Amino acid sequence: MTVKIRSYRKADQGRALEVCIAAFTPIHEGFRAALGEKVFELQYRDWKEQYAKTFADLPDELTEVYVAEENGTLIGFVFTVLNPALKTGEIGLNAVDPEFQGKGVGKAMYEFALERLKARGAEIAYVGTGGDAAHLPARKAYEAIGFDKVLPAMHYFKVL
Repeated sequence: MTVKIRSYRKADQGRALEVCIAAFTPIHEGFRAALGEKVFELQYRDWKEQYAKTFADLPDELTEVYVAEENGTLIGFVFTVLNPALKTGEIGLNAVDPEFQGKGVGKAMYEFALERLKARGAEIAYVGTGGDAAHLPARKAYEAIGFDKVLPAMHYFKVL
């Protein structure tokens, strides 16, 4: 598999959103199962629209977005966000088309993202992900490229 990584273009918006929704549907179904219908509907009912808005609002001055292609087809994307004051970089929103997951695409994107963040002045980098089963492949990919400091986080919900 030959993966090419390049800068995101506005023309990528539709395909990138397709990849995003395909990759995140199982995660959101897991949220629905874990949280119950009421909490899910109030918290996440418009998740697809929110991702669409994220892509529509690109770019901004601190965020760079890259896409991974195989034979000219967009199969993944990764956002990088720089905080120049703190010299901190973030691997932000990212996804790989489910048909291409587990084939090294994520690893290639993350290594590229880290190189870009370092070139832009970041001295540390971080990435956030879920602790649920659906996020296990992401956690493994981040650990495979050297992320080894973990700060657990919890999100609690209560129906009122």
